[in-house]
Amino acid sequence: MTSPQDGGAGEPINNPGEVQYPTNQIIAILDTHHQTACAIDALVNGGFLESEVKLGRGSEEADRIEAGTGRRGFQDWLIRFSESIGIKNAESEIKDRYEQALREGATVIAVRAPTEERKDLAARILKECGGHFINFCGSLSVERIS
Repeated sequence: MTSPQDGGAGEPINNPGEVQYPTNQIIAILDTHHQTACAIDALVNGGFLESEVKLGRGSEEADRIEAGTGRRGFQDWLIRFSESIGIKNAESEIKDRYEQALREGATVIAVRAPTEERKDLAARILKECGGHFINFCGSLSVERIS
């Protein structure tokens, strides 16, 4: 496994130039390299595959998040239109918080959690490692965990 300093487990949260809505993923902010290393090790040792754990860092990742909605088609258009006239929804506000954390030097971690059991396990591990602003992105809603 790679270290948090050189990219960490898995791939970046998003492919270059492309932002996708993180369906069935737990997302959290980790403020330090120690917290990131703790989370990666605990997740992998807890049964998550490295490919299920994605990290985001830095202004380049923040720029990609800022540039897109993660949605396609009509949903993308509606979100962009709403934002252009100053109307924010919960998804936009959450996305903005993660973007800001990246700009401030934090790591944003996303963990694939397609079942309730995996969701609970990932959330518990991230909390224990110091993660905050933890949310679960379901297909139709976002659930605030902590």
